[in-house]
Amino acid sequence: MNTDAIAISLDLINRHYQEPNRNRYESRYFWEELYRLLAAAGFAAIEIPYEPVWQFGGRSGVPMNRYCVNTKYGDAAGYLAQLRANGIERVAGITFDPNLFMRNDSLDFYFGAGGHFAGEALDHAADLGAQYFAISPSPYYGRLAQYHPDLADKLDGFTTRTVELLSGLAAKAEARGISLVLRSEYWSLFGGERLAPLLAALPASVKLDVDTANLFVGGISAADFIAAHSGRIGCVHLTDTDFTDSGEVWKTPNPEHPGGKATQVFRDPGTGSVDLAHIVSQLDSLGYQGPVTVSARQTRDPFRALLRIRALLNTLPN
Repeated sequence: MNTDAIAISLDLINRHYQEPNRNRYESRYFWEELYRLLAAAGFAAIEIPYEPVWQFGGRSGVPMNRYCVNTKYGDAAGYLAQLRANGIERVAGITFDPNLFMRNDSLDFYFGAGGHFAGEALDHAADLGAQYFAISPSPYYGRLAQYHPDLADKLDGFTTRTVELLSGLAAKAEARGISLVLRSEYWSLFGGERLAPLLAALPASVKLDVDTANLFVGGISAADFIAAHSGRIGCVHLTDTDFTDSGEVWKTPNPEHPGGKATQVFRDPGTGSVDLAHIVSQLDSLGYQGPVTVSARQTRDPFRALLRIRALLNTLPN
């Protein structure tokens, strides 16, 4: 695998539980310095998590949606020029999580607002020349069940509307030359092996995002999952963890932070129990040439995580 082509996700920075503080995080200078540091660590491509919340509060440099980018850089072209000036050659992908829109008992609100902003995020991905648009196919199962305790009765209808939404996005993505990929998240209504029936109902252009830590947490062999779906992999996220879900944490409202446990789900890549070297070797043996992104979500120290990731990648065959 050409490790020089691996992108790094900006989920490395998260305002919820780490440095920097809000004033720094919302400052343009922070991000432009970060791009230089990412380039210095050997990364020429980034992934951007699309966060609609920044449309409503704070457009002062946070590059997490098109409104923020247009406010500070004029348009996507201006932002790409700034990235290149700081050593980042391209945006590999955009990710989208609809969890924000599961906030009441109205599925019309969820699909209406979530669908609107998913479309905005997809347009942003196209404007930035991204290879893929990775979307979570549902909010947390536990969050969904919290607002819809009769979820079992609504499951067929929810699935049908999800297929309709994703099919529309798939057509739009194909027209814009972007690969739409479904994120494999253990906490999703369509997590792990539950993703297969949803994928089967979608157009062939829709691909799978293989997230190594999420598979591990769900007790799914990444090697078996990759082998079973090798023809439909559209993106790979190299993520790490020590956590396994033996108590159905995936059904709780906040599964990224398991209740009653002094732990977090994700670890910096190379510091957990996922055999990332073996997974990379398998992808090489299968001739996989698609996008690969490394992610240190939930890291407590983003700059130390950055060096840990580079140290890990330096051990992989190039």
